[in-house]
Amino acid sequence: MKHIMLVNAVHPEQKRMAIVEDGKLVEFNIQMSLREPITGNIYKGIVLKVERGLQAAFVNFGVGKDGFLPLRDVSPEYFTEKKDNGHDGAHPRGSLKTGQEVIVQVAREVSGRKGALLTTYLSLPGRYLVLLPNKHSSGISRKIEDEEERKQLKTLVEQIKIDEGMGFIVRTAGFNRTKQELSRDYQHLLRLWKEIQKRAETETAPALVYQESDFGVRSLRDYFTSEIEEIMVDDIDTYRKMRAYCKAVAPRNLRIIKHYKERFPIFGRYNLEEQIREIYQERVELKSGGSIIISPTEAMITIDVNSGRASNKKNVEDTAFKTNIEAAEEIARQLRLRDLGGLIVIDFIDMTDRKHEAEVEKTFKKALTLDRARIQLSRISKFGILELSRQKKHSTIQEISYTTCPYCSGSGTRPSLEYTALSAFRKIETEAAKERACALKVHVPYEIADYLLNQKRNDIQRIESMYDLSVHVSGKADMIWDNISIQLVPRETATEIPEMQAEEEKIAASAETADIVIPELAIGSEATDVSTPPIEPTKKKSRRRSRHRRKKPEGKAELTAVEPPLESPEISQISQADDTPGTNTVYPPVIIEEGTFELPILSFARQEPEDNNENFDEKPAG
Repeated sequence: MKHIMLVNAVHPEQKRMAIVEDGKLVEFNIQMSLREPITGNIYKGIVLKVERGLQAAFVNFGVGKDGFLPLRDVSPEYFTEKKDNGHDGAHPRGSLKTGQEVIVQVAREVSGRKGALLTTYLSLPGRYLVLLPNKHSSGISRKIEDEEERKQLKTLVEQIKIDEGMGFIVRTAGFNRTKQELSRDYQHLLRLWKEIQKRAETETAPALVYQESDFGVRSLRDYFTSEIEEIMVDDIDTYRKMRAYCKAVAPRNLRIIKHYKERFPIFGRYNLEEQIREIYQERVELKSGGSIIISPTEAMITIDVNSGRASNKKNVEDTAFKTNIEAAEEIARQLRLRDLGGLIVIDFIDMTDRKHEAEVEKTFKKALTLDRARIQLSRISKFGILELSRQKKHSTIQEISYTTCPYCSGSGTRPSLEYTALSAFRKIETEAAKERACALKVHVPYEIADYLLNQKRNDIQRIESMYDLSVHVSGKADMIWDNISIQLVPRETATEIPEMQAEEEKIAASAETADIVIPELAIGSEATDVSTPPIEPTKKKSRRRSRHRRKKPEGKAELTAVEPPLESPEISQISQADDTPGTNTVYPPVIIEEGTFELPILSFARQEPEDNNENFDEKPAG
């Protein structure tokens, strides 16, 4: 099976690394520029407070929240004092003082409300070794379990010349390496440590003394294995840094590091985008039709195994066994891809056969051997629960890529429409009952406003009548779902709100209009311009209605109304009165072609006009 490492670093805001095994994603790592990892960084800090009850100290190391330094992780060199007999002695629980400067390394990043976990036992990881300054012992990684292999490595390590006061651990990548390769890696780490010492002496606390390697170099150092046949890098600067590091510690692997120059995106070229999107999903589908549900919480991570479509009513035990085997392999893969750490609880499907449970445990344990993190594993309990603890050094993939939702505060749920609308109604009712305002202006999301104005209309009208106020509900698109804003309009300042008095002003103004006087016209005479005098809303004139009617002469033709030509320069105009509700509507005169000139009867009925302030222009036909 071909293993390929892909490094996507063309975008400085986000850098990604993936290892693909025959087209399947088996390892993934991501780094965001706004949230660069600090695990492994070394700082010069100041002790702010020593908590005897917690057996820990809080250290200001210059990054956000103060770091948490357990006293058990403090090197004895910081506690040396003179005893009464004149000899030096270590007093770790009594000698760390407030204001004391310490060189610390971040062992675990900031997580939620917790600060970073610090330690004074420094370590510098290399390709094959991990250098341990100020330690006098060396060791071999616990992941190398074969006794014969451990003996071979121990013999090889004893041949390497180590400086006084230095120790190291041989990593799993150091197995089957030559003495020359291990020595080269050791010398590289030793030079790095001397540079850190020089900087620590000159920097003023709090300060950064050493920052972890570039993303590409770190990927090569931590994820590269002998099974990887090719490394493709799309960013030229990252490509050069990775080659420079490889040349210093493992020059024989230079040939497999290649610069990806194609125009097609590198992850899209290997069909990885869809597999990466699945990492962020809560539900993971299994080939058999079952699924696993991964739910992170503050205390632990729970994983539930479901049979789903894989159910077989005829043989429930066999179905549970097969689904659990498949789930065990997939869970081990998801732990690596998502970088989940801490306490993890897995709820497998219940099995009655103890042999089946043992087989699931064996499969899961074998799948976990590919994991770089330290893992402690328990057995499946009588309730079908398996517990494990996985080393957590970095933030999870989801913590790096996602932010908390401002609408649900990270819960993933929100109150229902009915619940939120009733909560808003109760707030309206409570404010109205205080009788401090003549009006309430309520702003809520659109859906809530629609519910209140339709489903709770009668209840709102009841509140208005009961407390002698008005309630104005309006919807806003940009409001958070359960956010309700109520603005009180005090009774003494009600007249200062024009939009709330618009209707009353209209009615008052329309009630005070002038009368219209229509002059009499003789038959055959030319009509003169008649217009309504300006209306004075504060004055009332006497009303007089005029009607002039004559008998139709015998033998005359039928009377018809004729529309005057628009192009006539002489226009007789009568302006219609303001026909808001409650005003007198005046109809335009009718032009009679033959016979008598007849005026319409004026109507004083209350009507709803179609248009306001419209002028009618008429001219006699002849």
